[in-house]
Amino acid sequence: MRLNSKPRRLAFAASMVATIAVAIIYIGVAPAAAQTALSVLCVSPDITVALTSGTVTPQQLQCYSFPSGSIAIGISGIPAGVKIAADFPISATQNLVVIDTTAALPTNGASGTVLATPHDVASYNTSTGFFAPSLYFAGQANSIPDGTRIDAIGMDASANLLLSFDVTISVPKFGGGMLTVKPADLVSFNPAGYALVFNSSAAGVPDGMNLDGATRLPNADLLMAFDEPGTIASVDFTSTDVLEFNPGSNAWVASFSGNSADAWPDGTLMQGVFAEPVASTPTATPTATHTATATATASKTATPTATATATATSTATATPTMTATPTMTPTPVPVTLKIKPKSLKFADTAVGSPSKPKTVKVSNPKAKKKHPGFPVLIEMVSDPGVFTQTNNCPASLAAGASCSIAVTFTPSAAMKQTGTLTITDNAHTGEQTVPLSGSGK
Repeated sequence: MRLNSKPRRLAFAASMVATIAVAIIYIGVAPAAAQTALSVLCVSPDITVALTSGTVTPQQLQCYSFPSGSIAIGISGIPAGVKIAADFPISATQNLVVIDTTAALPTNGASGTVLATPHDVASYNTSTGFFAPSLYFAGQANSIPDGTRIDAIGMDASANLLLSFDVTISVPKFGGGMLTVKPADLVSFNPAGYALVFNSSAAGVPDGMNLDGATRLPNADLLMAFDEPGTIASVDFTSTDVLEFNPGSNAWVASFSGNSADAWPDGTLMQGVFAEPVASTPTATPTATHTATATATASKTATPTATATATATSTATATPTMTATPTMTPTPVPVTLKIKPKSLKFADTAVGSPSKPKTVKVSNPKAKKKHPGFPVLIEMVSDPGVFTQTNNCPASLAAGASCSIAVTFTPSAAMKQTGTLTITDNAHTGEQTVPLSGSGK
């Protein structure tokens, strides 16, 4: 499943700040003198911790609003004894979640479940309190060795999944060959393979350290939390601190001290780091593009070329006590996406083993008589249980551009199995579907 990342993350940040603003619990949580000023920071503990702001369990997220305010947010449906190993919100209603042990997660109120392991990424709907019936990222189908645990998740500027692992592994490299990934490295994933985003050795991280939480900021800096105390580039830190790394200058600074801000106990771990920076203040009435409109106003008006209003951004910048959550319903555009092929049929495949991927191409035609050339917002690509997908589709597919969806079939029984690949967007039909079929043997 892939969601439009940047506009929806901004919507999440706005709603999160509003939630924190009415959380009643206020503490001084000003971050250290960092390169990037933050508006929201969320982490999860590895054990139950008694903080100044209250008790937080490993099934909750502890979210801070700057300069003050905090709230613990629960993820319902996780079985007792199972912990959140990583969490990353990609919209106001959807979180990506990794758990620390294999468990069946509820997908509805009628005993439906999705089985997730520590090297899978599940999708959780905060509105319904249930998980999606198919995994967002299936580790086994995407060459992650059994026994590996995902320690950190995030997204890059192209909405590719960012991952770190608890052990050194080898995975297919983007462009060919294999890539060795250490526990303190961070990689991006798309259907063509994995690419190294953060090389821990080159950045000065001591050998043996494990990256337990990471997120990429819009300015390409990385926020990171490690599993033990250490020193990098003369910056001392503990496992309850968050550091900021600037890839361009290879520079490190302290971003947030858990012990100073909220009395995080020594020896506990911060996991699942997610943050949003303080919104920039507009200097003039912006001439908004389709994407800029979503960013500046967190809503869409009559056409995708509407002028953004600076009011919403100014309010978010001036104070974290926002009074409204932005509306994120995309306005339909008179564009027809081209989907090829129209259906996928997989060869007979051994039960429990992934097939070779098959590709679906999504194209947004160039401007011409029947196609006005508007960009299309791809909100979601979803797949059913035995068919999993990964894609390189951007949040906004420009006119004349295309993207690819790689679908893999992992049969659960020796029988014919069917499903539907669904692409939800703001093209005039609102949804594109591709029938899927295959048989297990």
